[in-house]
Amino acid sequence: MKLQNTYDVGIYCRLSRDDNNGNLVSMSITNQKQMLTDYVKEKGWNLREIYIDDGYSGTNFERPDFKRMIVDAEARKINCIITKDLSRFGRNYVKTGYYTEELFVEMGIRFIAVNDSIDTMQDNNDIAPFQNILNEWYPKEVSKKVRQVKKSSARQGKFMGSQAPYGYMKSPQNKHQLIIDEPAAAIIQRIFSEYAGGESARRIAEKFNEEGLDSPRFYHYTQLGRVNPLSKEKNYWNSTTVNQLMKNQVYIGHMVQGKRQVVSFKTKRRSSIDPEDWIIVENTHEPIISRDIWDRVQKRFTTRGHHEQRVRRTGELSLFSGILRCVDCGTKLAYSDRKLKDSVIGVYKCNKYTCNGKTACTPHYMQENVLTSFVINDIRLHARLATAERERIARDLSKAMSQNEDATARQMTIRQREIETRLAVIASNIKHLYEDKCTGKLPEDVFQSLLLDYTGEQKELSSKLEQNRRALDRQQCTERDITDWLNLIAGYMELTTLDRITVMELIESIEIGEGKRENGRREQEISIRYRFIGNLLDNAKEDIA
Repeated sequence: MKLQNTYDVGIYCRLSRDDNNGNLVSMSITNQKQMLTDYVKEKGWNLREIYIDDGYSGTNFERPDFKRMIVDAEARKINCIITKDLSRFGRNYVKTGYYTEELFVEMGIRFIAVNDSIDTMQDNNDIAPFQNILNEWYPKEVSKKVRQVKKSSARQGKFMGSQAPYGYMKSPQNKHQLIIDEPAAAIIQRIFSEYAGGESARRIAEKFNEEGLDSPRFYHYTQLGRVNPLSKEKNYWNSTTVNQLMKNQVYIGHMVQGKRQVVSFKTKRRSSIDPEDWIIVENTHEPIISRDIWDRVQKRFTTRGHHEQRVRRTGELSLFSGILRCVDCGTKLAYSDRKLKDSVIGVYKCNKYTCNGKTACTPHYMQENVLTSFVINDIRLHARLATAERERIARDLSKAMSQNEDATARQMTIRQREIETRLAVIASNIKHLYEDKCTGKLPEDVFQSLLLDYTGEQKELSSKLEQNRRALDRQQCTERDITDWLNLIAGYMELTTLDRITVMELIESIEIGEGKRENGRREQEISIRYRFIGNLLDNAKEDIA
């Protein structure tokens, strides 16, 4: 570079929270600007422009005034860039080196970092690459410590997100505690209730759009009194949003964090974390959704199939969609419309028979209106029973459920012990692997292969053990559960019409047998399994009927 007596200078100042000492006078933007301005005057050079990025990290170079400075340099408006030190210019040693050692040299731009004694017109700049590495090391360590603190706080059940989940808000007294946001919580309750009642996620989203309800993102910015920064994004609900909300355990009071992590401290790009590695802390805040509704929704996620969403011509779900099953082959019964002379009736048939013919199964034909009358009468019988013999029924239910739960719990307990025993064996084997490796008895490649197998099995078993524990917890039946069910069913003593919500609230499944002709009459077996109690009241129901 040809030596000049004077330069057209651009001074660059930057400060961010990454520096952790921005409150010190020596690091302030004002101090940087004054120091560099005095330096330029002392040299007798021309100060053409001052570039300031206040509040921007040095780990990336997408800073508005930095980019403006490069444009001015390319336009030859300035031919010398001065900054307080290399860390003000940037904390990414690769990119910092690219600018100071390559691009500026090619452009004929002189670069000076005053406090580091770096000057590209001089030959004593060998320390610059090492200084850049140290400058990058600092935010890397800060980022590492911040992640550790956040992970530790998340394990304690503290909310560490910047934005509370839809339906909640941060407590004014404690930003790490979630409290219910009533308007949004009402929407969440409606989503779960309608989906548990048989409505599809797509239809729920369509209804919300028809009603003009703000989507979660737009609701958030409305509450802040700000405009959504994603200006091109439309304010509408879709099935993906609805499904994502219904899978979030935050709504039953559990804190789920660590779903994603930053790829590197140099970028804001995030990658998804395996669900097994999420940080889940239960019962950290008030739930919006009851556990019963949650379980019903999650079960529908796992069991919904192609024929669950059979609809009427009106576009609505059929009354018993997804809960009718063939007693012989276990396949769902599919809905269809049957045209009569002056009307249309709904009918259900075994889907296996419909698709594969009589070699696969038989029709198990059932008219919807006939089944509706049967179900209404059965519900009313249960309601009468719950009212007339409440104490005896409560006692019988408690006894029957205890017997069922004891059998299931025994199986789960046995399985839990088997898993725990195997995990202990794996832990011991891994320990011996390391000992054999250290003593030279085991080659490195064999060690790595065996270790990979053991750790993979260990991770899988640990996940199964947690699932088994949660299932075991759900097996525990309380007196309160029985009381709640008796109160619920008792309210249907005068039921005259049946709707989809009532069906989904009360009934788990209905098995339909094949119709038969006996003594000139058509008879057909129908078995209703109610939520919570199953078929436990069949004998008592026959007595009161």
